[in-house]
Amino acid sequence: MSKGRRPPERDIATQDAVPAAPEIQAIPDAVEKTIAPAAIERALTIYLQLQPRDQSVIVQARKILTQHIYGMVDQGERDEQRLTVGGLVHLKAIERDHAIKSAHGAEASSPA
Repeated sequence: MSKGRRPPERDIATQDAVPAAPEIQAIPDAVEKTIAPAAIERALTIYLQLQPRDQSVIVQARKILTQHIYGMVDQGERDEQRLTVGGLVHLKAIERDHAIKSAHGAEASSPA
């Protein structure tokens, strides 16, 4: 009887190992499909609350945040708050070093 039980135990062990692989892959998928986009939107929302920006600056900021946050994900970061803060820090550093210019900056600064 014990011989009859061993093959099913091996099958159970094999079956348990098979679902583990998709779960491991699900974590990066969740980060790329849910956590990173949420961090990008949160960082952009905070950035816009600090000072009103025109649409061209928002588009540039979104591109910068997307590239940087997905770069952080590629380096192994999985925490949404760290991704958000990292994106904001990077965005503010770029803004400080190389002003993100509005497409309408000349119009906004010239007297009407």
